[in-house]
Amino acid sequence: MNRPLALLAAMTTLAVCARAQTAGRFDDYVLALSWEPTFCSSHMSKPECSSETPDRFDATHLALHGLWPDRNNDPSHSYGYCGVDSTTQSEGDSGQWCSMPPTGMSPSTQSALAQVMPGTQSCLQRHEWYKHGTCSGLSADDYFSDVVALVQAVDSSAFGQFLTAHAGGTVNAQDVLSAFESAYGSGSSADVSLSCSRVNGQSALSEVTLRLSPQPPSAGALAQELLPATSSGNCPGRFQLPGVQ
Repeated sequence: MNRPLALLAAMTTLAVCARAQTAGRFDDYVLALSWEPTFCSSHMSKPECSSETPDRFDATHLALHGLWPDRNNDPSHSYGYCGVDSTTQSEGDSGQWCSMPPTGMSPSTQSALAQVMPGTQSCLQRHEWYKHGTCSGLSADDYFSDVVALVQAVDSSAFGQFLTAHAGGTVNAQDVLSAFESAYGSGSSADVSLSCSRVNGQSALSEVTLRLSPQPPSAGALAQELLPATSSGNCPGRFQLPGVQ
């Protein structure tokens, strides 16, 4: 390798290593839950989308995108890769998730995760662990066990039941927020962000985002852990909850 190329390679390695951060130095968690049929409407080449069926869990329930240790005033969620080597970081950033090392979670946790996170078919859990989970201060098994419980708690709440009951239909945003308050208390609608994207020319729910306090997440105390949302999202007054045909 000539000297300019060697210097460029060294600078690239240093830049990647500089992004590695220290675990436990965050202000809150961001729990990102996806409405998978909306996601799959524009990602049909992904294994989890080509295999999606109307009776699969994620066809009618919120699914896990990720749980991210987060810092205030950081909309890009750049805090990540805590203690992670440069090769794994590069694989994560370039989308080569199945080339990243296994997370080390137990088979039972992996099985439970696969239901609420269909993206495991694309090795999304490896990306989420190395970019975000490593910054939580938890083991991979504890981190994913906690997040599975969180997703299950949201899906079984009055809010989750409302979405499941209206899967394949159209809902009023105010009714969705009312269902959230039924689950988590008066005024809690200020703690949820609803994001929409376009499916067949119509607004459709794509993601539900919650901010949680920075202690290890507890599904049983979710109402007490909610923090005010940094944004209410971009969903209009009425939007779709696409189903799977």
